[in-house]
Amino acid sequence: MANDRAMEEPVRDLKLFWWMFAVRGGLAIIFAVVLFFASIFLGIFFFDPVTLVYLSLLLGSFVLGNALLLGVGTGFAFEHRLHIWRLLLCECCAAVLLGGFIGFSLTMTSRSLAFLAGLHATGNGCFQAALAVKLRAERPNMLLLSFAALVSLCIGAVFLLHFHQAARTTTQALAGFEIFCGIVWIALASRLRP
Repeated sequence: MANDRAMEEPVRDLKLFWWMFAVRGGLAIIFAVVLFFASIFLGIFFFDPVTLVYLSLLLGSFVLGNALLLGVGTGFAFEHRLHIWRLLLCECCAAVLLGGFIGFSLTMTSRSLAFLAGLHATGNGCFQAALAVKLRAERPNMLLLSFAALVSLCIGAVFLLHFHQAARTTTQALAGFEIFCGIVWIALASRLRP
């Protein structure tokens, strides 16, 4: 009985955070649309080095925006003594480090853009897997996050292994990945909403 209650606490805690996942999903979809339209004009109206600096700032801003949202969630969870705060804090710190690194690496090449996208996708997959473990008491949410984690890790590996892809291909693939993540976060938010 105590074990069942311990497994249900993260689910109960996350039901208070449904709004955070909804906002995160909305930000991911907006970022994906902006990134997709930026990739269409890549090399047409702008010089590639200038556009790659813009894309690095865009990706870094998106990751830091997620970090800010996770920081607010971590503070809320810590204040209310919810068990999920450590996981949120770890993801927030990882997002701050990655976002800062992306934002300061303004000498972008298509290789480094694909590499940074791979790091972002791999980190996203790791934290989705950790969240799936926390939600093992609710099988549908666990399966949703497990599937999303598997897809994120695979896409991250593809980005890291195929770093030589053109910048346009990388940005379009990253936009598709972010739309997928946005849909997953919004679906999770709708399932957790009380």
